[in-house]
Amino acid sequence: MAERERKEPRKYWNLPGFWAASLNPWLLKIKNNPERIAFVLHRVTGAIIIFYLLAHIIVTSFSTNPSQWTRIMEEFSTSIFNKIGEWIVAGAVFYHGLNGIRLLCVEFCAVGIGRPEKPKPPYIPPSLKAGQRTAIYVVFALSLIAWILAGILIFTGKLF
Repeated sequence: MAERERKEPRKYWNLPGFWAASLNPWLLKIKNNPERIAFVLHRVTGAIIIFYLLAHIIVTSFSTNPSQWTRIMEEFSTSIFNKIGEWIVAGAVFYHGLNGIRLLCVEFCAVGIGRPEKPKPPYIPPSLKAGQRTAIYVVFALSLIAWILAGILIFTGKLF
Protein backbone atom coordinates (compact mmCIF):
# COMPACT_ATOMS: atom_id res chain seq x y z
CA MET A 1 0.00 0.00 0.00
CA ALA A 2 1.08 3.48 -0.71
CA GLU A 3 2.25 5.49 2.22
CA ARG A 4 -0.34 8.04 3.27
CA GLU A 5 0.72 11.59 2.86
CA ARG A 6 0.52 13.66 5.96
CA LYS A 7 -1.49 16.81 5.48
CA GLU A 8 0.01 19.88 7.04
CA PRO A 9 -2.56 22.28 8.47
CA ARG A 10 -2.94 25.45 6.47
CA LYS A 11 -1.88 28.56 8.25
CA TYR A 12 -4.09 31.56 7.75
CA TRP A 13 -2.86 35.02 8.63
CA ASN A 14 -6.13 35.83 10.39
CA LEU A 15 -6.11 32.66 12.52
CA PRO A 16 -2.99 33.17 14.62
CA GLY A 17 -3.36 30.13 16.90
CA PHE A 18 -3.97 29.74 20.61
CA TRP A 19 -0.94 31.66 21.96
CA ALA A 20 -1.31 34.68 19.72
CA ALA A 21 -5.08 34.75 19.87
CA SER A 22 -5.65 34.41 23.59
CA LEU A 23 -2.48 34.98 25.55
CA ASN A 24 -0.36 37.42 23.57
CA PRO A 25 -2.37 40.22 21.96
CA TRP A 26 0.74 42.03 20.69
CA LEU A 27 1.47 39.28 18.15
CA LEU A 28 -1.77 39.80 16.24
CA LYS A 29 -1.41 41.17 12.76
CA ILE A 30 -4.41 43.47 13.15
CA LYS A 31 -3.28 47.03 13.75
CA ASN A 32 -4.73 49.01 16.64
CA ASN A 33 -6.22 46.14 18.60
CA PRO A 34 -7.25 47.46 22.04
CA GLU A 35 -10.11 44.95 22.15
CA ARG A 36 -7.72 42.02 22.40
CA ILE A 37 -5.64 43.82 25.03
CA ALA A 38 -8.82 44.53 27.02
CA PHE A 39 -9.79 40.86 26.72
CA VAL A 40 -6.43 39.59 27.97
CA LEU A 41 -6.26 42.15 30.79
CA HIS A 42 -9.77 41.17 31.89
CA ARG A 43 -8.68 37.53 32.19
CA VAL A 44 -5.40 38.34 33.94
CA THR A 45 -7.03 40.69 36.45
CA GLY A 46 -9.72 38.10 37.14
CA ALA A 47 -7.01 35.54 37.92
CA ILE A 48 -5.25 38.03 40.22
CA ILE A 49 -8.48 38.65 42.12
CA ILE A 50 -9.17 34.91 42.46
CA PHE A 51 -5.64 34.24 43.77
CA TYR A 52 -5.97 37.11 46.24
CA LEU A 53 -9.31 35.82 47.52
CA LEU A 54 -7.92 32.31 47.94
CA ALA A 55 -4.88 33.63 49.82
CA HIS A 56 -7.13 35.80 51.98
CA ILE A 57 -9.34 32.84 52.88
CA ILE A 58 -6.33 30.67 53.71
CA VAL A 59 -4.71 33.35 55.92
CA THR A 60 -7.90 34.14 57.79
CA SER A 61 -8.74 30.49 58.31
CA PHE A 62 -5.49 29.85 60.19
CA SER A 63 -6.14 32.52 62.79
CA THR A 64 -8.48 31.01 65.36
CA ASN A 65 -7.92 33.38 68.28
CA PRO A 66 -7.69 37.21 68.32
CA SER A 67 -4.04 37.36 69.42
CA GLN A 68 -2.97 35.13 66.55
CA TRP A 69 -5.02 37.25 64.12
CA THR A 70 -3.37 40.43 65.41
CA ARG A 71 0.12 38.94 65.06
CA ILE A 72 -0.52 37.78 61.47
CA MET A 73 -1.95 41.17 60.47
CA GLU A 74 1.00 43.03 62.04
CA GLU A 75 3.44 40.90 60.06
CA PHE A 76 1.59 41.53 56.80
CA SER A 77 1.02 45.25 57.37
CA THR A 78 4.70 46.11 57.93
CA SER A 79 6.04 44.46 54.77
CA ILE A 80 6.70 46.51 51.61
CA PHE A 81 5.70 43.45 49.60
CA ASN A 82 2.27 43.66 51.20
CA LYS A 83 1.89 47.25 50.00
CA ILE A 84 2.97 46.29 46.50
CA GLY A 85 0.56 43.34 46.55
CA GLU A 86 -2.29 45.56 47.73
CA TRP A 87 -1.50 48.02 44.95
CA ILE A 88 -1.55 45.24 42.32
CA VAL A 89 -4.83 43.87 43.66
CA ALA A 90 -6.33 47.38 43.73
CA GLY A 91 -5.39 47.90 40.08
CA ALA A 92 -6.84 44.51 39.17
CA VAL A 93 -10.10 45.27 40.97
CA PHE A 94 -10.43 48.71 39.35
CA TYR A 95 -9.79 47.47 35.82
CA HIS A 96 -11.81 44.27 36.15
CA GLY A 97 -14.76 46.11 37.65
CA LEU A 98 -14.83 48.95 35.10
CA ASN A 99 -14.33 46.61 32.15
CA GLY A 100 -17.05 44.33 33.55
CA ILE A 101 -19.45 47.27 33.65
CA ARG A 102 -18.53 48.08 30.03
CA LEU A 103 -19.15 44.48 29.00
CA LEU A 104 -22.50 44.40 30.80
CA CYS A 105 -23.56 47.58 28.98
CA VAL A 106 -22.56 46.06 25.65
CA GLU A 107 -24.04 42.60 26.13
CA PHE A 108 -27.26 43.41 27.94
CA CYS A 109 -28.05 46.96 26.82
CA ALA A 110 -26.42 46.94 23.34
CA VAL A 111 -24.50 50.15 24.06
CA GLY A 112 -22.06 50.97 21.28
CA ILE A 113 -23.14 48.24 18.89
CA GLY A 114 -22.89 49.51 15.33
CA ARG A 115 -25.05 48.78 12.33
CA PRO A 116 -24.51 45.44 10.61
CA GLU A 117 -22.42 45.57 7.47
CA LYS A 118 -20.95 43.16 4.97
CA PRO A 119 -17.73 41.66 6.38
CA LYS A 120 -14.53 42.43 4.53
CA PRO A 121 -10.94 41.64 5.46
CA PRO A 122 -9.53 41.97 8.11
CA TYR A 123 -13.02 41.18 9.45
CA ILE A 124 -13.23 43.81 12.17
CA PRO A 125 -16.84 43.88 13.34
CA PRO A 126 -18.55 47.28 13.21
CA SER A 127 -19.27 47.08 16.94
CA LEU A 128 -15.55 47.48 17.62
CA LYS A 129 -14.97 50.55 15.48
CA ALA A 130 -16.17 53.71 17.20
CA GLY A 131 -18.26 53.44 20.35
CA GLN A 132 -16.60 50.35 21.74
CA ARG A 133 -13.08 51.64 21.18
CA THR A 134 -13.97 54.86 22.94
CA ALA A 135 -15.45 52.90 25.85
CA ILE A 136 -12.31 50.73 26.06
CA TYR A 137 -10.06 53.81 26.13
CA VAL A 138 -12.26 55.35 28.84
CA VAL A 139 -11.97 52.14 30.89
CA PHE A 140 -8.18 52.15 30.43
CA ALA A 141 -7.92 55.82 31.48
CA LEU A 142 -10.24 55.58 34.50
CA SER A 143 -8.53 52.41 35.71
CA LEU A 144 -5.11 54.00 35.42
CA ILE A 145 -6.22 57.15 37.30
CA ALA A 146 -7.86 55.09 40.06
CA TRP A 147 -4.76 52.86 40.27
CA ILE A 148 -2.45 55.86 40.64
CA LEU A 149 -4.67 57.33 43.36
CA ALA A 150 -4.75 53.97 45.14
CA GLY A 151 -0.96 53.81 44.95
CA ILE A 152 -0.67 57.24 46.53
CA LEU A 153 -3.09 56.23 49.26
CA ILE A 154 -1.43 52.84 49.92
CA PHE A 155 2.19 54.00 49.92
CA THR A 156 1.85 57.39 51.65
CA GLY A 157 -1.19 56.81 53.84
CA LYS A 158 -2.96 59.96 52.66
CA LEU A 159 -4.51 60.93 49.36
CA PHE A 160 -3.53 64.62 49.15
